[in-house]
Amino acid sequence: MDTEKLYVRKQAIKLSGGERFSIHKVKAPTVLDFWQYGFSNLNSNVLRGALAEFLVECALKELDAIEIRNPWGDYDVEYNGKKIEVKSCSYLQDWDQPKLSVIRWAGLKAKSLYWSSAVGDFQKNEQKEYKSDIYVLALLNHMETETLDILDLNQWCFYVLSKETLKVISRDKSAVSLSTLQKHNVEPVGFDALKTKIESL
Repeated sequence: MDTEKLYVRKQAIKLSGGERFSIHKVKAPTVLDFWQYGFSNLNSNVLRGALAEFLVECALKELDAIEIRNPWGDYDVEYNGKKIEVKSCSYLQDWDQPKLSVIRWAGLKAKSLYWSSAVGDFQKNEQKEYKSDIYVLALLNHMETETLDILDLNQWCFYVLSKETLKVISRDKSAVSLSTLQKHNVEPVGFDALKTKIESL
């Protein structure tokens, strides 16, 4: 590929939250101020997925070994040479509901998410496929708004499946429902048992 200059992406570093925006005021806002503004509602559909990925990372690794999340990767977590995809669902959404949500995890199959014109041509005809070795289907398993606490890990459960098992159970589809998992006797595990379950696959 002919190019005069390659703009290599700037590597991200972990922030502490105390970093301040460089404006000429005494009370310049901090990164923590921004986080509180934009990311305090952890049960929003925008953030719950990232939170589920973080919980899986926490179950598998020490905190200082967890790297910055890469939203453009073909998988969410890497552990012991295994690629892990994390999907999340919840009965309760961040809006008023006439009834609880039906639990169904989608987007299990995908095309390559990351693409850069600097490294190759875009493949228009690429087929969607399972990109990971292990799939963790996280469920915020709570049904009462008044007592919902997304930080309470007892309100979460996790269905862990190998790619091969998921392919059979879902009939090679890109989504699978909770009722289908239950029909095939797939049992959930709690946060404390998540690492053991993943390591067993």
